[in-house]
Amino acid sequence: MAGLSRSEARRGGGVGAAPVALPPRRAVELADGSSVDVRFAPGANPVVLLHGWALTADVNFGHLMRPVADEYGLVAMDMRGHGRGLPLGAGERFDIAQCADDAAAVLDTLGIDQVVVCGYSLGGPVGLEFARRHRDRVRGLVFEATAMAFDSAEDKFGRVFFRGLRPFADRSGGIGRSVPLSYFWKARFKSAEVKRLWPWLRTELGQCHPRVIVDVILAEYAFDFRPHAAEIADLPTAVVVTTRDGAVPPRDQRALAASLNATVIELNAAHDVFLADPKKYVATTRSAIENVLHR
Repeated sequence: MAGLSRSEARRGGGVGAAPVALPPRRAVELADGSSVDVRFAPGANPVVLLHGWALTADVNFGHLMRPVADEYGLVAMDMRGHGRGLPLGAGERFDIAQCADDAAAVLDTLGIDQVVVCGYSLGGPVGLEFARRHRDRVRGLVFEATAMAFDSAEDKFGRVFFRGLRPFADRSGGIGRSVPLSYFWKARFKSAEVKRLWPWLRTELGQCHPRVIVDVILAEYAFDFRPHAAEIADLPTAVVVTTRDGAVPPRDQRALAASLNATVIELNAAHDVFLADPKKYVATTRSAIENVLHR
């Protein structure tokens, strides 16, 4: 397994190499002169993987990447402000639409015309915006553990909580970052796989600045794609509903599917299934990709 790239070493990118087999990483020079590290594998039906809140692509899709790369082709990058993604400038706030355009810019550089977009959690809103802004590049859409809007009772409480947290997250290395770390720390006691990966996970999750973590979830709370759903409802779409999800209510995931005329694939799992039960997660995601490719 390859060691860390120069940018990974520069950013403190992990306890040695990732403990799962991953496609190679390469630096991609974008048209605006910026550069971003991307995991890339060429293929006939490339899939763009868009990760969740406070994660890196490696964490969210580590078990999925190699099967997808081998069968379809793959592009996976960290979003702005996350991991090895493009940096956010001083005073710049995380923007979902900007992340969608970042993905399109990477495809331009790689010479890829059309992709299957696979978005997990936060990656759902980014994928929705990608489809709206770059629909001619979409061969199919796969959304997992995500929603078209985040306005449940829990979300409304979270909005108030994180707004109050933001001034402190900007000054502290612990506040903000502690939320995702705590989530996966608890998951160690439920999953042998999470426990095995914990030293690496802890380092990967620590790469995101606490202010960015807070800004990202506030951007999710402000997101509402419902007025635009009809614009992309004719695209081949599959929605993987995590039926025991405590982060994104399954009813909101099903509402997303209904709005997009999507195929629903139920996965009896919680929000951390990509780490806690990777075999089941990989099989379900591959089924969803096949569904949209053959519709």
